[in-house]
Amino acid sequence: MRARARATAATTTARADARTRARCGSWWRDRDALLARTSRTAAREGDGVEDELRAARRARGDARALGVDYGARRIGLAVSDSGMAPRPLRTMEHRGSATTGASAREVAETAARECCDRIVVGVPKQPGRGMKDRRGRGRGAVRMDLICARFAGEVADALARSEDANARAVTVYTLDESRTSVEAAERMEASGSTNSVDAASAAILLERYFDGSYGEPKVVKPLA
Repeated sequence: MRARARATAATTTARADARTRARCGSWWRDRDALLARTSRTAAREGDGVEDELRAARRARGDARALGVDYGARRIGLAVSDSGMAPRPLRTMEHRGSATTGASAREVAETAARECCDRIVVGVPKQPGRGMKDRRGRGRGAVRMDLICARFAGEVADALARSEDANARAVTVYTLDESRTSVEAAERMEASGSTNSVDAASAAILLERYFDGSYGEPKVVKPLA
């Protein structure tokens, strides 16, 4: 008896659904399509949501940027949405020029994880005659401006080689980073912050990028 009752109820429900579909027409088809799209988005484990966020930012003219303060031992990273409240993200450790390729790939992967559509790499000014570079040496010493510029090219190259279409769409820029470390140290001392100076310097770099206070950023092309 119970089985027959369940079968009768199922038949009644199916007939009601059929009448509703016939009466509502396109609304029901739109509902089914929406459910299918939602299911596909969930199956992609959130990738579709990130794509929609990127598309929404592009439609509004917004930009999410990753700031990069490159150093011989550490790389400071920061993020900002259209210049609003740039925040230190983290500091990467590496061991000099022998690992710049791996470091560039890690920066590219970080930009993808943070859904950034651009990366800003700080480059110090070329030291003039009698000037010293950041290591306190003279003109004939290590040229950090050239090293930072090359690293920016390696990041652009890593993005161009990525299998992720969103990563390939990221644009890399360079911008003058003069005195960002000094300014970051002064701010941290005044506020009592315990952030990494490198990451704080990257945040200041993003401030400069979005307010245009340190010249025009330069687009970087892949090395290859």
